[in-house]
Amino acid sequence: MTFLRRLFRPNHQHRTRCLPPSNWVQPWWVYRWREQNKLIKADSPRSNNAARSWTLLGNLESPERIAVDRRGLVAARPGSWSLDWWLRVDDEWIFPSEHGAVRQRLNDGAPVVETLIRAAGGDIIHRVYAARSDSEYLIVEVDNRATRPVALAWAIRPYDHLGGGRVEHIELADRTLYMDGKVGLICGRIPGQMVVGSGGVDPARSLDTTEDNPKSVVCEQGMATAALITPLVHGATLRCVVPLGASLHHDPTSQLPTGDQVARGWGQHAVSASRFVFPAGHLNDVFDASRQSLLLASTGEDVVPALGAPPHTASDEAAVLMALAECGHETVVREILIARAKRQDRTGAVIQNNRDMTSATLAAAGRALELAPDGSLSKALSEFAADGARWILANPDQSAIEGLLSANQILKTVGADRAARELGELIPSVIVPDRPKSDDISGIDTLEIARSAFDQLPDDPITAFAKLEELASLASPTMNWPTCVDPSTKNGTAGAGHDLRVSAWFVRSLLRLLVDDTHDQLRLASVWPNEWIGLGVEVHGLPSRYGTVSWAVRWHGDRPAVLWEIDGGPKDLKVQVPGLDPKFQGEGCVGEELLSPVGSGIGAVDSDSADPNTSSSGTFS
Repeated sequence: MTFLRRLFRPNHQHRTRCLPPSNWVQPWWVYRWREQNKLIKADSPRSNNAARSWTLLGNLESPERIAVDRRGLVAARPGSWSLDWWLRVDDEWIFPSEHGAVRQRLNDGAPVVETLIRAAGGDIIHRVYAARSDSEYLIVEVDNRATRPVALAWAIRPYDHLGGGRVEHIELADRTLYMDGKVGLICGRIPGQMVVGSGGVDPARSLDTTEDNPKSVVCEQGMATAALITPLVHGATLRCVVPLGASLHHDPTSQLPTGDQVARGWGQHAVSASRFVFPAGHLNDVFDASRQSLLLASTGEDVVPALGAPPHTASDEAAVLMALAECGHETVVREILIARAKRQDRTGAVIQNNRDMTSATLAAAGRALELAPDGSLSKALSEFAADGARWILANPDQSAIEGLLSANQILKTVGADRAARELGELIPSVIVPDRPKSDDISGIDTLEIARSAFDQLPDDPITAFAKLEELASLASPTMNWPTCVDPSTKNGTAGAGHDLRVSAWFVRSLLRLLVDDTHDQLRLASVWPNEWIGLGVEVHGLPSRYGTVSWAVRWHGDRPAVLWEIDGGPKDLKVQVPGLDPKFQGEGCVGEELLSPVGSGIGAVDSDSADPNTSSSGTFS
């Protein structure tokens, strides 16, 4: 009978979302709103405009994206419920959302988020990540690395990282928790106790009660909540699983990988494209994390919109796809291009999320084919390019010129010379509209900083790099950016809490400073930061229109030695290194050169080199 009630319970998710009363344990963003407005207790705001800061999680080639906020709250079902974690240390309950001493980090730059609380003589670590076996799952676990046992409560809450939610029915059956008739959570162990609340009652205020142990709660107002309490001894880890995919027919908790395994998988996927060796520091950490999180932009067949922000503009959409291609993920981009070409309508347009993405798709196709020429792909996209060009000519947007130039090149590649010539004659007459400005700007616009840094690269790379350093300083503890940031708190104030568009522009800009293929000469290291003087840097397998580029810098006292290899490049290729020696010009696809001295008083850092005139090794293994 219980199963039938779950199965046939009416779905009321369309009803108004609820926010809990002011005396409840609130999500972190509500407390930040109260601090901002100097309020101790007040009715909660209807939506989050004070702390739009979170980290996206997901699996490669999957559309599912889950947000975890700065205190570990997981928006498991946006608009419905979230999963919080509470700790009892000795006789006191700790609620991370209102606790001050909370730290957060990524596991080796991968989308594996760890939230740490110092308590009971050590760290209690909350870890959340996505994984895939037979389906899509979110894994949440708490690791007790303190010196004493604690109690852990998994808390189901009718709100999320953006505002109110709605939960009418919660039911525990063995280790499985059902929310509104659907499997919401599978616990690694049978909870020792379940405390529930409905209406205006918050179970957080009665966690130590032992009077009863209900297995379900119903609240027609949509404010059902529950806490599943389990002891957690020193050195133990407690895991729960949130199914993201199809209906669950078995218990996957013991079959899923650990957070370390998932992090290693992401790292291997990232370095399977291009690889970089930078001096240790914040810029390196942000770049590494940005490259990995950028993969979350792809669903396998499309691009994920920025969660919490307006749909992508054409130029931002193109930037995301180009960033993936320039990192060496040409297969990812190829799949998206083919999928979009199949969705092109009879007018030649590609519409996504009610936005015209025709020019963005063609612009990305042009850059992808420039970096990895592919005759079969060009042929497959030729009709798409011709029809898309006609649409863009009649409906130009910010990426119109790039899209038309790409279409023109594709037509030339497949031998459609007449069509290419006619299109080429029309391109100069296209008027590109200004990029639309958001009306919802509060604080520092990180997206605009990232865009302007990229735009300044051709004329003033030093200023562009300074903007990238500013952007890196605004990154969250998990190495991402909200669209808009409060300069004092670094919390997001508007737009997306983890804006992958910012990551894309940041990655593209830094890659362009490392390898600039937009000139008649290949430029390596257009800018060399002062912190890198005397330190080695390596770039491996970075695609460019001249071929696949690898280069390295070694130091002999105050003189840098540059080595380069361009696989597939022209024999008469000219190579420059303006950030280290503006006067140097090398030639050929393989070379090494000892450059002029840089600065003064720089100590020798290469202990293996006795002679400063001896060239360093020319290998990149």
